Amino acid sequence: MAETGEVRLGSVKGGWKQALKDFFFGALILGLYQNVASVKKKYDDIFFSLIMGEFLGIPLLGNYFTLRIVPYLLPDLERARLRLLRDVDILELMREGPAVH
Repeated sequence: MAETGEVRLGSVKGGWKQALKDFFFGALILGLYQNVASVKKKYDDIFFSLIMGEFLGIPLLGNYFTLRIVPYLLPDLERARLRLLRDVDILELMREGPAVH
């Protein structure tokens, strides 16, 4: 019998419909989903570096519109700062290949 928290094929929690949906999602859409998430993360990094450049140590001119956007960025600020300032392995960048966007 399945342990607590484990969902088995045909069980009441997940059901065979959910298992079938998960299978088709993984087989057909997962690669596209991961690609879109990666591109979104890259665009978010560019956006944060432009808006919060002074915070990251990049000298940019701040203006009125940038200051109006800052309150909306505060919840994601720490996560973006850690992601932008982390060390990047050159082999990881080579594995990704040239940027298309």
